Amino acid sequence: MSRHKTDDVDAHLIAEYASKNELRAYKPKDPALKELRSLYRCLQNLKQQQTQVGNFLENKDCLPKSVEKVYQNLLKYIEKHIDTVNVAIDQLVSKKEDLRQDCKNLQSIPGIGKMTAIAILAEMPEFSSLENARQLAAYAGLTPSHRTSGTSVKGRPCLSKIGSSSLRKSLYFPAIAAKNYNPLLQPFVKKLEKKGKHTMVIIGAIMRKLLHICFGVLKYKTAFNPQILKNNP
Repeated sequence: MSRHKTDDVDAHLIAEYASKNELRAYKPKDPALKELRSLYRCLQNLKQQQTQVGNFLENKDCLPKSVEKVYQNLLKYIEKHIDTVNVAIDQLVSKKEDLRQDCKNLQSIPGIGKMTAIAILAEMPEFSSLENARQLAAYAGLTPSHRTSGTSVKGRPCLSKIGSSSLRKSLYFPAIAAKNYNPLLQPFVKKLEKKGKHTMVIIGAIMRKLLHICFGVLKYKTAFNPQILKNNP
């Protein structure tokens, strides 16, 4: 609520914050992971453009031939660069041993495919900065947000969605597949259904569960062990 914005005021606020909180030194993301993030985001942007141009071509019968030809050429151009970026991602992952192994271990989790594994590695923060799986879930905006006040305000809990939307989105379709087809998560799904939870709430809970599993796999540098999930439903 300060009425002034000067260097002296800012310095005082920063010093006051630092005196009241335990601060950790910033650790930059590994250069290979930074490159992977850029490549992954580039790929997602190209795919969005591919969809947009494809939507225009759905009505090509209503377009002049000259315009249709422009869109066809543009689509081929985008598809060519999608292939180029995919190759670059594969080369980057394959030449770095720990990155290749992390990607392989993530894919051992039912429902986590190659591109989801790439998305998780690309979009998550520096792993050493995370103390537990809940911090990673919070980073992705997958922790519950409660809204209550006194006895009159009792909002339904929902996902906070304060965090990395890219990381959160990458887990959406794997969560849907896990809800319907993953036998290891069926007890968890049935427990939520018995509580009367809405389908989207269940999917959000599965997204969080998958990310917790991913954290364990990356922390211990090992493939997914289904027995651990059975013992901790």
